[in-house]
Amino acid sequence: MKIKYIFATLITALFLFTGCDSKDIDESLIANAKENTPYEEKFVSQTFKLTTTDGKIIELTNTPEGLNFKDYKGKKAILVDVFATWCPPCIKGIPVLKELREKYKDDFEIVSVLFEKEEDKPTSEVIEFIKQYGITYPITVGAENFKLAKALGDVQRIPELFLFSKDGEFVKKFLGESELETYEKFVKMAIGKE
Repeated sequence: MKIKYIFATLITALFLFTGCDSKDIDESLIANAKENTPYEEKFVSQTFKLTTTDGKIIELTNTPEGLNFKDYKGKKAILVDVFATWCPPCIKGIPVLKELREKYKDDFEIVSVLFEKEEDKPTSEVIEFIKQYGITYPITVGAENFKLAKALGDVQRIPELFLFSKDGEFVKKFLGESELETYEKFVKMAIGKE
């Protein structure tokens, strides 16, 4: 029994060593740390046309540095608020966002991006939500919202808020609730007053 095992092992080893002739190897397929370059994801610019509850279009384009808002570039810093109407922290944060917008309205705007499926929340219900909470900044609805959320790092939790300077450069991401003072510190940077 042991002789059969030894013989089988020798035959297998002989086959393996003779079957891998160096002439059969494609050298270009072998990784070489000195010659290989690291994988870099290529940036692809996209333009988004977000539709507000009153039918206006907010057009923006992503850049390697952030987001360029067509109607606001060079004029206002933008806080993109990805939220849902059923989200308690989102609702709790509305008074803070309203106060922040009012305080810096000449240099700052909030764009709230509804992160709910349209069939789950018709525009008429979003308009009622706006009235109920006295929201004074635009809220966008529709499929483009989900594309933007994906481009913002694949938003999975809400609220997630993204602050961009007047020049469209990314400044700060906020996750969950924040105090007015926390927002103000970064909004001042975004509008160039800090």
